[in-house]
Amino acid sequence: MLDVIHFFFEEDARYASPEEAQGVSDMRTRLYGSMYNVTYRYKMNSTGGSGNGYADGEVKPYIAPTEMDADSGLPFGSALEAPIG
Repeated sequence: MLDVIHFFFEEDARYASPEEAQGVSDMRTRLYGSMYNVTYRYKMNSTGGSGNGYADGEVKPYIAPTEMDADSGLPFGSALEAPIG
């Protein structure tokens, strides 16, 4: 999953112009709507910024960090799989 996130981060950071970024955002919005029947939450708004799925002025709620037990076979409990090797 980390590779997928890294790929999308690289793709979203490579635009040469605001028009190119807006075009990709519009394409993702249409694809998510037609293929998955869901709203693409991260589309660019008309002022050029990226949407975050929250209403104007709404603050993202705090999410506590995952507890870690370094001596366990599953250091992060059920949140992550065991390390490979």
